Amino acid sequence: MYKTLLLLILALLPIFILGYYTYSKDNKKEPKLLLLKLFLGGFCAVILTVIISNVLRSFFPVFNGNIKEFGSIKLLIYTFVMISLIEEISKFLFTYILSYHDREYDELYDMIVYSVFVSLGFALIENILFIFDGGIQVAISRLFFAVPTHASVAVFMGYYLSFAKLADINNNKKLKNKYLFLSLLVPITLHGIYDYMVYSNSYVMYYLFFFFTIILFIKANKKLKEMSLMTTTIRNDRCPHCGAYMQNESFCKKCSKNS
Repeated sequence: MYKTLLLLILALLPIFILGYYTYSKDNKKEPKLLLLKLFLGGFCAVILTVIISNVLRSFFPVFNGNIKEFGSIKLLIYTFVMISLIEEISKFLFTYILSYHDREYDELYDMIVYSVFVSLGFALIENILFIFDGGIQVAISRLFFAVPTHASVAVFMGYYLSFAKLADINNNKKLKNKYLFLSLLVPITLHGIYDYMVYSNSYVMYYLFFFFTIILFIKANKKLKEMSLMTTTIRNDRCPHCGAYMQNESFCKKCSKNS
């Protein structure tokens, strides 16, 4: 009974701390209903991840074995494709679908809040699955490493999605696509490196893992603070004729029609 309660507290604690920290840096607080929707979107991202993973495993049964027995190349492919790629794409989709065009998205920092809340919803489900199976040791490990990594990677996703939005508003499609690409590439790369080090069974990798996570947390926190200080506002007004963003104007520069 007490052990179950302790495990539940350890599963929830990093979620609450990181969620509150990210939320507290927002100058104009987001509606709690929207944040709840994004958090639950993280649950849905887990389901999508499981579905995609199972489909890929059926096509590539070579990845159904014991991960501890994988060679370096096989482990590299597994961590970057079967874990990192699938998880980050799933989180990206729900972050984008639930918030990118939302009316409440009016500051650049907002997207960092959105992406972090999706990642924390995802991390909570992972916590419950891993912690209640692995016990206190796994709970403590995830408290200090796994969950903060999910949040840190989400900061980078939100960071680049914010600039994609800004380019979108300014009708710069090329720049928008660049930042959308980075909003996936950077999280996938960081997540993949993290998982490869975790599963490598190498003392050298374990030492590198420690320094990598510390640097990741510092860089992510720096990005988070940088974005929280930016005062750039975002308008979500679209032209009813062509769908282009309009900045407090009644005349659309793209299709030359009045709104």
